[in-house]
Amino acid sequence: MSVCSHDPKLFAAGFDAAALRPASGQVVALLGGPVAGRSAVLRALAGLDADADPVPTAELGLLGSRPSFFPWLNLAENLAFALPGATPFAREGLIANALVRVGLGGLAERRPGTVSAVELQGLAIARLSLLRPKLLLVDAPFAELDEEAQRRLAAPLADLCRQGRPAAAIATGCVEEAVRLADRILVLPQTPGPLAFRLDNLLPYPREPRSVGFVALRRELRRSLEKELGAAQPEVAEVAA
Repeated sequence: MSVCSHDPKLFAAGFDAAALRPASGQVVALLGGPVAGRSAVLRALAGLDADADPVPTAELGLLGSRPSFFPWLNLAENLAFALPGATPFAREGLIANALVRVGLGGLAERRPGTVSAVELQGLAIARLSLLRPKLLLVDAPFAELDEEAQRRLAAPLADLCRQGRPAAAIATGCVEEAVRLADRILVLPQTPGPLAFRLDNLLPYPREPRSVGFVALRRELRRSLEKELGAAQPEVAEVAA
């Protein structure tokens, strides 16, 4: 296996970021591939380094697995930074609504260090919902959460990807998440090379995982992932030998 297949930066350099970047109002999912490489490709869509963790703005928002906040401010005060031009009255109402939508309505006065990981992710989603960035990057934000927590935040994440019609890109290893959220799904290779598979998702919203169309797309994507893993396996076996 070549050295570049282990280097996220070199892996990402093998793709034309401009061609992969979503259009306004479109959600693109980057599915499969090595985890670090997938994250690097996602950031390359915004011209970022592989390990960049930019401060969210109205131009660019990144939702990762470990969001950061000002620890000395409460949740509402942290969100206030997303609304610099709002009047105090409008800001108070917008923040209250954003917190309610992610299940944090009664926690506005709490500080980040006193809430759970799932609540911090909810706060990160609320912050981005107020900023409404033109380009939204979502990098496996639920990777460290249990299934119950993931289900709790699934709807707020879907709303975030749709409200304001941002150009949104999602890096995920979960087929169901890709089918549920994305309009276009790109299966990345396991080693540097061209895309393994691409699929346009025309299912209407909201998408029901038990529907015939959802099940069919999920099956097709899983086959593609299995095929790509199988194609990469001989290289792995050769290295092990």
